Amino acid sequence: MAMRRSSAIAGVVALFLVGVLVGALGAELVSRRHPGGGPPVGHGGHGAGHGMMAAELTRRLDLTADQQRQLDAILAQTHRETQALWREVRPRVVAVIEQGQNRIAQILTPRQRQEFEAYRHERAEHLQHMLGTNSH
Repeated sequence: MAMRRSSAIAGVVALFLVGVLVGALGAELVSRRHPGGGPPVGHGGHGAGHGMMAAELTRRLDLTADQQRQLDAILAQTHRETQALWREVRPRVVAVIEQGQNRIAQILTPRQRQEFEAYRHERAEHLQHMLGTNSH
């Protein structure tokens, strides 16, 4: 019975962490090259993906010079809006993750909690990097 409970707890923790990693992967794509944790910055102050997307669309759609200028403006505006949205949402994402981790800690035995806290500490820097919340 204890083994089944331990396996169930391990499964819950694993499921939670998978969810965190999936969400954090999106954040990683957003914060990869921007020190403030916003969308990546590439050439001309636009997202790194901006230039790649513009080049790909120009090639695939055979855009005219006028269409390319319009596309660049649209992508730049989208980038600015994405940065603003991420700055607004990021603290809420961090709070939800912390609340989930605290709830997990509450269902663990003291020994498990100690190991979970060690795990959280080991992963904290990685998570902060992925969410763009480096506080050190």
